[in-house]
Amino acid sequence: MRALPVLVLAALGGCSTIQLVYNQSDDLLYWWMDAYVDFQDNQKQFTRDALSNLQRWHRQQQLPEYVALLKRLQTMAPNDITPAQVCAVTEDMKNSFTSVLRFIEPEATRLGVQLTPEQLRNMRKRYDKTNKDWREDWLEGSAEKRLKYRTKQALNRLEDFYGRLDAPQREVLNQWLSESVFDAATSYAERERRQADSLQTLQRMAQVGEASATTQALLRGWIERSFNSPVERHRAYGQALWQENCEGFAKLHNSTTPAQRQRLLESLRGYENDFRALMSKK
Repeated sequence: MRALPVLVLAALGGCSTIQLVYNQSDDLLYWWMDAYVDFQDNQKQFTRDALSNLQRWHRQQQLPEYVALLKRLQTMAPNDITPAQVCAVTEDMKNSFTSVLRFIEPEATRLGVQLTPEQLRNMRKRYDKTNKDWREDWLEGSAEKRLKYRTKQALNRLEDFYGRLDAPQREVLNQWLSESVFDAATSYAERERRQADSLQTLQRMAQVGEASATTQALLRGWIERSFNSPVERHRAYGQALWQENCEGFAKLHNSTTPAQRQRLLESLRGYENDFRALMSKK
């Protein structure tokens, strides 16, 4: 579900939240990263400066792309849509995120080579904690309980945009999720693979000890493997889940009423206005 364009925006919790969160995004990202790494000495100011620079670039370069995407979604909202249209939007969002990673790559390389063995152990501990929470939400309990949890999350996010979903939409959602190829064990295995890959990559970068073409290539390789798993079974699973989500979302949208689509349109316009306001801030 998280890959769907509308639901990504919903994670921010509503239009009124976006400007507040965005304007503090450099601080929020710093605190999130620090919780994993526990920055030391000069790493602190370096990271803050890099994130502030990223925010300035993102405001100038990426927000106009978001506005264009929202205008595109607004033309789609009143009409039935196809899975191909949904997949095209999500692919554009992935490309936009890749641009962010490319921009931050030099600074991320310089930081990565500075990380100590103790900081990598901190990352492992943080991974263990978040994995415990993930297992509680997605792996533990009965299949019925896990499906109920997944359905509740999806319903909350969708209703942020469409308003209350009625019986026809809930039926489509229930069928979508109950017949889904989503497999928590496979998702968790890929999650653990990515975490181990990140630690191994950062360890190799730290061993090189300086930012260079070699260490930047190591970082870029890790990012590529995060998007495209080297485990063939995981890669095929991710592709099947992505295609299924495009089909499921299209089917659900096509089951909505004119009033629900109007509510979606108004929500998208609200996000567009917020992003335009953020673009105008220097």
